[in-house]
Amino acid sequence: MAKKCRICGKNFPTDIALKKHLKGSHRGYYYGIRLAPVIAVIIILLAASFIILLPRGAVTTTITSVTSTTASTAHTTQVQSSQRPFAPDFELPEIDELGLTGKMIRLSQFSGKPVFLEFMSPTCPHCLRMTPVVKELEKKYGDRIVFISIVYPSGGIEYTSKVLAEEKLDWIHAVDEKARVFDAYDVSGTPTYIILDGNHIEVKRIIGENPRDTLEEAILSVLS
Repeated sequence: MAKKCRICGKNFPTDIALKKHLKGSHRGYYYGIRLAPVIAVIIILLAASFIILLPRGAVTTTITSVTSTTASTAHTTQVQSSQRPFAPDFELPEIDELGLTGKMIRLSQFSGKPVFLEFMSPTCPHCLRMTPVVKELEKKYGDRIVFISIVYPSGGIEYTSKVLAEEKLDWIHAVDEKARVFDAYDVSGTPTYIILDGNHIEVKRIIGENPRDTLEEAILSVLS
């Protein structure tokens, strides 16, 4: 049975004759179809090697980019007693509705008192939706637990003060312009709430928008 060339349409009596024709007249096609699987395997192996060797720090996520997706990953973490870390101390400038106050806020100045740490940003919609919940809890428990908001001032200092004034947020707010405290506490998204007991050991971590009862339960866990 005659063998037909797919490229030029010529007929040949045997496979061998067809093969000789392809090698002589259509070298690119002849060698291409034979080398394609090998090339594909090489590409896959090179891609896999690149992924494995990619440095851990090669992919970074900014705080502002995380705020848009935090709500979908809301959850609460109960820190096991054997794994509870001491909260890192920090020193940050205080901000209120008028701007920077000139005072510095340190965690260590509240030694012996439980602390409710809020990590937030004034441009984070999830933070703003949680604001009434935090305000209500601060009014109810503010005399028994210290409320401190660590603010990444996206939008600038002036805008941050404007938000504090509009929302009437009158507890302690401290500006973390370089996100160093965010990094120290391993916080990558806002809002994040960290509950510290009187020894400033982390007890619970709450990420994203959560019901009021979830935050209140966490507060009560350190008010025994």
